[in-house]
Amino acid sequence: MALAGADSTARNDDGFATVWGITWVVVILCIGWVALLAAFAVARQHQVDGAADLVALSAAARVQDGGDGCEAAAQLAASNRVTLLACDLEGSDVVVEVSTMLRLPFGIEGRLESRARAGPAP
Repeated sequence: MALAGADSTARNDDGFATVWGITWVVVILCIGWVALLAAFAVARQHQVDGAADLVALSAAARVQDGGDGCEAAAQLAASNRVTLLACDLEGSDVVVEVSTMLRLPFGIEGRLESRARAGPAP
């Protein structure tokens, strides 16, 4: 005999915690995957920034020696696996712009660019 107002059907919650736990594990793994991709993209941008600095310094050194700074910039950019987009001489300074493609899983692609300026100390 059931008590008045009590639910006569018993609820079975067996396995509910397992489903809840698996759901949270999947959510955390997805967040971790996105964070990993973002960290990879940031690290690659830092590499491109460093390559731009190196290319600009090399070009400025070549200009100081009386050579063609943009030719040196193009050679060094190719060695660093970046594309030289622009090389401008502004007085005794050299301004370069380089880029590279960022390829991530699932067909995600992007273009990373960086600019740098180098010249003699003022």
